[in-house]
Amino acid sequence: MLRDFCTAAAVSTAAAFVSACGSSPAPGVGAPTPPDGGDRKLTVLVVVVDSLMPHEIGPGTPNLQALKESGTFYAESRAVFSAETIPNHVAMMTGVNPDRNGIAANKFIDFDSGSLDDVDLALPEKLTATTVFSWLRRDCVDSGAAPALRTGAVLSKKYLFDVFAGDAANPDRENDNPTVFNVQPDEYWDPTGSPAYLPDPDEHTPDAPTMQEVLSRLDAVDFLFVNLGDVDRAAHAFEQPGRAAVLPSTDTQIGLLVEELQSSGRWDDTVLIIVSDHGMDYSAHNPVAAISVQPTLDALGACLPPMLGVPNGGTNGLFFTDRTLSAAERDAVLVPVRACLLGDAAACTAACAGATPPAAGILEAWYVQPNGLDPSANLPESIHSGHENLGDLVLIADDAYKFAEPGSSGQAVTGNHGHLETFHNTMLISGGAPWVRRGVVVEASAPNPGPLDRLPEQSENIDVAPTVLWLFGLQPGPGEFPDGEGFDGRVLSQAFTPFLTDVNPPPPTACGRFGD
Repeated sequence: MLRDFCTAAAVSTAAAFVSACGSSPAPGVGAPTPPDGGDRKLTVLVVVVDSLMPHEIGPGTPNLQALKESGTFYAESRAVFSAETIPNHVAMMTGVNPDRNGIAANKFIDFDSGSLDDVDLALPEKLTATTVFSWLRRDCVDSGAAPALRTGAVLSKKYLFDVFAGDAANPDRENDNPTVFNVQPDEYWDPTGSPAYLPDPDEHTPDAPTMQEVLSRLDAVDFLFVNLGDVDRAAHAFEQPGRAAVLPSTDTQIGLLVEELQSSGRWDDTVLIIVSDHGMDYSAHNPVAAISVQPTLDALGACLPPMLGVPNGGTNGLFFTDRTLSAAERDAVLVPVRACLLGDAAACTAACAGATPPAAGILEAWYVQPNGLDPSANLPESIHSGHENLGDLVLIADDAYKFAEPGSSGQAVTGNHGHLETFHNTMLISGGAPWVRRGVVVEASAPNPGPLDRLPEQSENIDVAPTVLWLFGLQPGPGEFPDGEGFDGRVLSQAFTPFLTDVNPPPPTACGRFGD
């Protein structure tokens, strides 16, 4: 149900800073007609506070709290699997699940490169779905409906900058889906060029200088996608105390953004979406908490086709190194491998003498592609991440455990995510635009929903793209998608007044331009 609990609240601000191309496809048939007149134009900002959890919004974050109270807040919201940074940012900007957009984890093995090293799944050619940046370019700019419309991205993490660089970034490598050609945003900031950039293993620019880049680009964009990474990075480095220490400074940066929009006169025509990519689990950081399955895989590999584990925090993607295996061969091998990894010592010995199960801490193991020999262990129906870039078998850590494989570049860190506990994320929609509903909480329709539950009223990260495009007047139909499936996400209708009287209202603008 919907619960109105307050009137519009003024957003507080703070003054302190904390330091730290190719062409687009032809326009689609759904390109909107430009408005007849008027100088007003829409501003939409999607700001990702990396790993922010709903309960962290409160008195200690006055700017986020004010936005929550003056907008629409979703009590239940979900990340896509795996609950990692790259797949969830891509889900936001494509509106489709990882099984269709190709970005199913933070790390994978890029067999196209000829290497068996695990690398960031941040290659633009692996992103096989159309992004918000490309939809707006195609249907607003290239169509002539709004040739001056501009998009932007200010993303604090290097691998996020990489994945949205567009298909022209690597011209020698064809997109895995040749029917998709993504463009990069018009205003595209490279975080590695900042004097404040923290190199490997951090690979991000802190929030204060990142926000300065946001503020310097506001005048140049109509749509802006932002990632603020301090909350997440502090948790990884310093556990919960470090996270708690930086959260107020991140809130300050949000306040500076709102203050600038208000002082420039743009706030009344702005929709501001605050979202997180995933949650966070504060498991103890010690050798007991870290799980390695590679020794077991190596022992099994003496008798079975070899496999490599690619850890992604609370998940671990296991890949056959022989990519010529048939589906039947793959399925037959994975059944005993799964049983062994889940602690069945007899299955280990039967598969290969001398193989033993790994240490405790593995909650579940799912086949990435449906396995007819053991269908009960296929990916759950609510998870749509069955893509080869996730692996052949994916392991899920129990709470307070994480994966770290010997010889892998991905080692265990504090402040874990990726597994089921961290599916719950934050979603609130605010801003001064006249259609934003004020003081609304979208409550769960069922008590105590679990991480795999999908309630019809809850928000998901795949809902961001269709919501943004609806605000700009774009509603791409299934026929405009290469696979004919349309968006997996939906417009977050509970946040906007037109849906109070019409189940399918027309969009509020045409390419962001208001009518008379």
